[in-house]
Order: sequence, then C-alpha cells, then structure tokens
Amino acid sequence: IPTPTRVHGTIGGRRGRATTTTTTRAMKRTGVTRSDLESNEKRRAVVDVDGVGPVLLQEFMGDVYAVPNACPHLGLSMQGKTPLLSATVGDDCEITCPAHGSTFSMKDGTPRGEWCPKLPELPMVGKPFVGEPKGIPTYVVRVDEASGEIMVDA
Repeated sequence: IPTPTRVHGTIGGRRGRATTTTTTRAMKRTGVTRSDLESNEKRRAVVDVDGVGPVLLQEFMGDVYAVPNACPHLGLSMQGKTPLLSATVGDDCEITCPAHGSTFSMKDGTPRGEWCPKLPELPMVGKPFVGEPKGIPTYVVRVDEASGEIMVDA
C-alpha cells in the first residue's frame, strides 16, 4: 500500500537537529499485532523487515513506534537477548540504549541528554570513541484495523 511518509533523522552529524524528508514507499507487514505487544511485559518486539533489517516495535501509552534495533553510536542492539541488554523507555516517549546510555525520542529520533553517559571517563583522554551525537531513524507505523497487524514504512 503506497503512502506518503515522513522519515526523521539527523543528517550530516549536526547535533540535535532533525531533518525531515518526504518519500513514498510501501508499508511492510511485520507479522506482529498490537495484542502481541500488549501481552509482552516490555510491550515490544524486534522483527526483521525486508530491506531494512531488525526493527524494534514499541507500544507506549497507546501508540506504536518503530526504530532500528541498533544504536547509532556503535550499532549495538537496543533490545538484546538478555535483561541486561534491554533498552528502557522513559516517560517522555524516549528509548535508552542499554550499552552506553544514549537516549533518543521515539517520535522523531533526536538524541536527548548526555551522549554515551555510561562510557567511562579516562584520565587525560576523557571518553574515547564517543563521537558526535547522532539521531536514530524512526519509521511511520500503521495498525491494520481489522487484524491489528502492525505495518511499518521502512
């Protein structure tokens, strides 16, 4: 089903600035329903979307959000296989990477707060390998009214 969409993310490494690009793509089925998310303790699922790779679906206060299952810092999973490697979701619709603590808005992908706060600060060198803050892409989500299946524009 082709649909005009808004894709959010930072471009050119500019700190905290989201740029919006409008494209037309087909919605892709995930095989996950809203009730699947609601029955899950963390209200999330990771699915492999054709042409994109792993996408994290997160239900938050009645809405469903979709972001890549990889933090833009080093590409580590936002939702791993153990509780220790499991992202947290804050009250402001923000998701926090379990590895380095970087936080992103699930609405528009902008980084929030300190970049990589869990990385240790070393004497005389500071925090090596931190880099500049980067946004995380967000995908438009649609829930099929009849089946409850979640589709993403990715």
